[in-house]
Amino acid sequence: MSADPIPTGATPSDAAPAPTISRARSAAVLLALLMGLLLGALDNFIVVTALPTIATDLHNISGQVFVVSGYLIAQTVAIPIFGKLSDRFGRRSFYLLGLTIFLIGSALSGLSQNLNELIGFRAIQGVGSGAFFTVVFSIVADIFPPKAAARLAGILSGVFGIAIVFGPLIGSYIVDTTTWRWIFFVNLPIGFAAIALVLTSLGPLRPAARPEKFDSLGGALLSAWVGALIFALVETSNGWAWTDPRTLGLLALAFVIFPVFLWQENRAADPLVPLRYFRNRLIAASSGVNFLRGAILVVVVTFVPILVQFGLGGTADASRDILYAFMVPMIFGAAIGGGLVPRVGYRIPVVAGLLLLTIGTALLTAVPTTPPLFRFTASILPVGLAGALVPLGFGVGLTFAPTQLAIQYSVDRKDIGTGNSLVWFLGNLGGAIVVSVLGTYQQTVFRSLQPSAPAAFPPSPLYFAYLAKLQEAAALSIRDVWWVLIPICIAGIVSALFVSGRLPKTPGEPVPEQAPLAVASPSVPSD
Repeated sequence: MSADPIPTGATPSDAAPAPTISRARSAAVLLALLMGLLLGALDNFIVVTALPTIATDLHNISGQVFVVSGYLIAQTVAIPIFGKLSDRFGRRSFYLLGLTIFLIGSALSGLSQNLNELIGFRAIQGVGSGAFFTVVFSIVADIFPPKAAARLAGILSGVFGIAIVFGPLIGSYIVDTTTWRWIFFVNLPIGFAAIALVLTSLGPLRPAARPEKFDSLGGALLSAWVGALIFALVETSNGWAWTDPRTLGLLALAFVIFPVFLWQENRAADPLVPLRYFRNRLIAASSGVNFLRGAILVVVVTFVPILVQFGLGGTADASRDILYAFMVPMIFGAAIGGGLVPRVGYRIPVVAGLLLLTIGTALLTAVPTTPPLFRFTASILPVGLAGALVPLGFGVGLTFAPTQLAIQYSVDRKDIGTGNSLVWFLGNLGGAIVVSVLGTYQQTVFRSLQPSAPAAFPPSPLYFAYLAKLQEAAALSIRDVWWVLIPICIAGIVSALFVSGRLPKTPGEPVPEQAPLAVASPSVPSD
């Protein structure tokens, strides 16, 4: 049998054979992984929907943004740290640990008596979700051969589209029918079921022994850098000026820490983020696509509801429903992208996805900004906006699995967890940086169009006339955001052109330096 080409940077010994595992146990493991991913992906979107109710009940409106930003910062920091830990000490252990931390944070969040407690407990949840997000894809790489792993990566990536669509619906339903505390308590039975499935279906995935000391200093520096950077960026989107001393101080701190972090990673025996991998063209190009795709995804999900509600005069329900035109194609695109990789390699679906992203973004710039603002189909969706979001969503979905697999199979086998962590870390980072910068840009354009825009005044003929001008200014300012997004899409296409290679062949012999993977019986001890 002829071998598929091994991607640049990978060797045949890097792709170990998958362990033998029954179909029933495969299904149980996949269900457990899917449940964990869905919990982590849904949580933030459910909480965002319910946040005004939570903040009102806890008597603290001003601090509610920290409930979201604390989770995001903790998750982003945890992703590379736990990716590396899973390489050193075992996948199953850290998937279970991540779920446990997440469930502890969920229970404590549901019991919070004030907003400060909720912020802290949400950060615990963020650590947990960061721990199991990347481990999920590493477990798939460990127990399935590359072609099956490719298809599953596409299916699992679609979970994030499901979360963005159904998270707000679930959040609204819980708040309307019971207390907001059930937003967190509902995680517990699902999480315990996932833990039970893993314990009874998946044996210890034992890594090779690694004598090097864990890069604790690198972890501390990365945490400080990400925390300072993302906190500053999030707060500029919530009222801090870029010239605010707090913003400048945090950005200066991030600027100072970053080169120190790079110095530490260059000297560490087993670095948290092995910088040598970025000399591999495939990894560098895929990383660039992940960063830019994360930016595009977050910008679209953030600004489309704002456009519908504040620029086009739609309702809150319409601003939520319009995202179906983006997320449903994204789910299908993710599955198709994973299925295409074994047939055509990495480059074709990534380039096709970025081209569709660029087309969709260009169509967004043509959405009308003056009355009649949009036509409705079935009294629900604006036709022009929906038409632009379909190729956007499908394009985002196509790129998920190929870039993740390109990195996963280009790093050394002992670093698969580290490689997978790069995918999600860079996506989070790209989204946080670009959406904050474009949020400030959009507000600047809006204020230039309507410099004396009042916060509110009593309804009157004058009010409604001025409201139309405000809506037009909001729509125009967001259209400028789409114009800025087009060069980002083009940069993504350029990066995608350097993504090359195919899935590795699964060799017939175990990797010498790696202990065989075991599938557990129900009584197998944990690793």
